[in-house]
Amino acid sequence: MRMRNFTAGSLPEAMEEVRNLLGPDAAILSTEELKDGRVRVTAAVDSDPDDRLSSNLGAAALTAQTFQEAFAYHRLPDDLQEHFLSAAGDVAGLSPDLALAGAFEETLRFAALPGESGNRGRTYLLVGPPGAGKTSTTAKICARRLLNGRKSTIITLDHESAGAREQAETYAKALKTPLRQAKDADSLLQAVTDCPSEHGILIDSIGVNPFDEMECNELMELREASGAEVILVLPAGGDALENAEVAQAFSAIGARYLIASRLDTARRYGGLLAACAAAQLSLMGAGVSPSIGTGLSALTPLSLARLLLPEMEADLQDLPTGTAL
Repeated sequence: MRMRNFTAGSLPEAMEEVRNLLGPDAAILSTEELKDGRVRVTAAVDSDPDDRLSSNLGAAALTAQTFQEAFAYHRLPDDLQEHFLSAAGDVAGLSPDLALAGAFEETLRFAALPGESGNRGRTYLLVGPPGAGKTSTTAKICARRLLNGRKSTIITLDHESAGAREQAETYAKALKTPLRQAKDADSLLQAVTDCPSEHGILIDSIGVNPFDEMECNELMELREASGAEVILVLPAGGDALENAEVAQAFSAIGARYLIASRLDTARRYGGLLAACAAAQLSLMGAGVSPSIGTGLSALTPLSLARLLLPEMEADLQDLPTGTAL
């Protein structure tokens, strides 16, 4: 079954769009009057004559309504709502969380956390705007690697923020992990070169304004000098459009992965989804508690779907290391 949203100035106009695109056999699953006076219609049509939902449109309508309510709550932009709803495809026999997980698996990218199954990268540069949680995320990655029997070296580039060096030293001491410092591309290259070959390298960068060309160019020089894969650290609860623009700016610098910080203190995740979708970043995981040892969780399409849907339990706290939901 194909499901789609149609938004128009009036119900007759929306119905005409439904007929034009899906044909006369389309079933109306829900209608909604938007705050700006427009009307949104969710419609569906069987994509296969033997579609099992042809005799159970009530279940499809309930699933569509569940999606609409969740998308509205999480402040997803209209284009993303349409994107995920269409990708849900044939939901016959599937619960809403499994249907939405299938849509996420088809439309978003996911990746293992550094040093875990399926991820063989050695050097990572963590980037993000000021205050995003890069240093604590660096420590959490290091802790997970240790619990998986993998050693790391942390390199800090933040020699300007008040207390930044002290915070990095506290984490490194607690984790019994070597800490090095670099201030520019040349010293970063030397620090990376001096790391033991069996260590993963985690580079904690300074906070960068992604809309400042000079700061972005400096960060790009650091990426090129280190040869690192770039992880964007972004708070989970931000505005969807703002996060999308921030993610695209960091993607231009070389970011290919995203870790959401402070997931436990956010309730709306439209900004997280918008960032991943707009910049085609692979979602690695999320910070789920202040704990360094157990405060970072992997994310999968199913755990992400359960985060978005009401009355679904996605247990993201204190997961054993290496466990993905």
